[in-house]
Amino acid sequence: MDYKNILVAGGAGFVGSNLALRFKNEYPEINVIVFDNLKRRGSELNLPRLKEKGITFIHGDIRNKEDFNDITFDLLIECSAEPSVLAGLNGSPEYVLNTNLVGTLNCLELARINNAAIVFLSTSRVYPYYPINNANYDEKETRFELSAEQKIRGISKKGISERLSLEGPRSIYGATKLASELFITEYIETYKIKGVINRFGCIAGPWQMGKVDQGVVVL
Repeated sequence: MDYKNILVAGGAGFVGSNLALRFKNEYPEINVIVFDNLKRRGSELNLPRLKEKGITFIHGDIRNKEDFNDITFDLLIECSAEPSVLAGLNGSPEYVLNTNLVGTLNCLELARINNAAIVFLSTSRVYPYYPINNANYDEKETRFELSAEQKIRGISKKGISERLSLEGPRSIYGATKLASELFITEYIETYKIKGVINRFGCIAGPWQMGKVDQGVVVL
């Protein structure tokens, strides 16, 4: 392990807490710091698990740079987000915009100042929904499966690849994550920091506090 001080933003959530614990279990000599605003109900239940393993918890919000300006690290794992794809649909998008985009920019600035690497947890929701809805599907006994015959580039029987066009609406949530990806790419190029963008979706597992709008499989 080349990194000695790891900051996990959103580290009391499902993904963040499991990553923090895995890093500490695999590399007990490293310093793991978890930063979270505990907004999502159930995230506070992870705090005893983190404390038991000697992981430092800092209560703060990535929307407020002053909350984490004093933290030093050489690797940032950016898990913090408003994870609901429905965020802003029936009201103001302010929270999802400030958390998922402005918060990411704050994290990037802190990574630049610390000359730290960053791993950004993005989403499959960066892809527009109209092409996915218009793909060809076969109705099976228990589910729909992508057909072998497809007319849309990036969609095949094997699934949906990065070749799918990013043109079109994708939800406010998806737009904030895609915008964050673009800024991360610019920071990597401009400031020569190391960075990885990982897109995933529909994840599920132990200690996920699932809700209707996010984590529905666990719910």
